[in-house]
Amino acid sequence: MKKAAIIIIVIFAVTAFGQTIYGNRALPPGAFLWLSGDARTEAMATTATADGGIASGWANPAAIFEYRDVSAGATYSYIRSKTNNSGLFATKGFGDWAGAVRFFLVNSNEIEARTEPTSQPDYLFDTHQLYTQFTLAKSFSDFISFGASAKWIHERIDQFDRQGWVFDIGLAGEYEFLKAGAAVNNFCGEQVYFDQYRENYPTTYRIGIAGEVLDYGLVAVDYVKPDLLPGYTAIGVEGYIRDYITLRAGYTPGHDTRNISAGFGVKYAGLNLDYALTNYSENLGISHQVTLSWAR
Repeated sequence: MKKAAIIIIVIFAVTAFGQTIYGNRALPPGAFLWLSGDARTEAMATTATADGGIASGWANPAAIFEYRDVSAGATYSYIRSKTNNSGLFATKGFGDWAGAVRFFLVNSNEIEARTEPTSQPDYLFDTHQLYTQFTLAKSFSDFISFGASAKWIHERIDQFDRQGWVFDIGLAGEYEFLKAGAAVNNFCGEQVYFDQYRENYPTTYRIGIAGEVLDYGLVAVDYVKPDLLPGYTAIGVEGYIRDYITLRAGYTPGHDTRNISAGFGVKYAGLNLDYALTNYSENLGISHQVTLSWAR
């Protein structure tokens, strides 16, 4: 079963990356920093600060201890026509230590460019993004852990490129049925350039709490505050149907683009299949994300 699960994930990963990379016949060279890591967290409104799940510490690098041994997976998301993203992630535990690696690709084609309100665009352009994330976490007891991530990001918009390093740090704690976490994402980054424009990657602050509801499900709440932008609350819930089916939903009041999300998960013999649907504001449409993973 272990070999079969690994083969299925590899096939899915190659297919997803092929869609993202070769849909435009070019390797995407940059990254959307605000996209979630897997379908589970996407369905639960990206509430991953306290309960990181299998996404390898996307929101909080300290929250990668769900599986003490090993986990791996691939994810693919269709956002709109000519826009898709895909990712690979893996986590390995070493006693009180855990490490994770993640690769993320985004490709968006035929974006309309205008210098003034007109019925037809001045021209069409593409954006491509790639980022790699390396995470290391240490558990100091059964209750608290600390983690840090280094992320290399390369981004292209039209004919302009930028790249640089940014870092995440986080704390996570667990006591009985409650989990809590706090993290700072994208800090101490290099100043990057797009043509003559100079800027820093957006530092983001997160706090979150998650609690098991008897043996029936989980409720998670995050508060997310990007630097120089309004903060928002994310609320996610999941309910368990027997041992192998999970239903999920999420809501993000105060977010500037997304509002509600939903999804489900199916688990069998260590193999997980998760799906998420997210509704965005007007003109942005609905995204669909699927994640296939294996853990023990």
